[in-house]
Amino acid sequence: MIGRLLLPGEGGRRGLEVHAWIAPPVSADWQGEAEEQLWIFPDADGRFERELASPLTRATVDTGAVVHVFDVGALAGPDASGTLDLGVVDLRERLVEQRVRVVTAPGGQGGAGRLGQWSGGPPRGPFGGLPGLGSIQFPTRTIGEDTAWLMPQDASDVYFLVERHADPDGTDAWFTGEQYVFGPFTAADFPLELAVE
Repeated sequence: MIGRLLLPGEGGRRGLEVHAWIAPPVSADWQGEAEEQLWIFPDADGRFERELASPLTRATVDTGAVVHVFDVGALAGPDASGTLDLGVVDLRERLVEQRVRVVTAPGGQGGAGRLGQWSGGPPRGPFGGLPGLGSIQFPTRTIGEDTAWLMPQDASDVYFLVERHADPDGTDAWFTGEQYVFGPFTAADFPLELAVE
């Protein structure tokens, strides 16, 4: 599967992802979900590709909220080489680049952190816990460094989750670090500074 997103500004995915769902394996032993979800990260030119183990059932573009839904049913299907082309999607008029900076509160320590963004707030587990930001889905940022995010022009109800390393050297697992939730914000609130301990 291949495709391309035309994005405002320059450089990287900036919080943007392609979410794709594929049909489950044809097996009586399969105990998973009805579909398998894949997270795909476009490159600096907005191009993305992913080898699929089974047919594509649906796909979206997400920046914390869904900003585009691919019409999978209207696609011609894979070509002679087996490539499924989702085409070119122009999002330059729908998205805007916003700036976020994570800083330390007075008396806090520098170092690194990871940053996640959601519309309506980060999901909670069955016991109220926040998600860990240990995967490459969430960018690592030096505290004090500007981060560019793509979001809808009329973004509202935007939340950020910042997760710190458990120690200033950043050698421990992400899941042991302190977490901070900020929001809700609207497009008018940017650029933002998020202060952590």
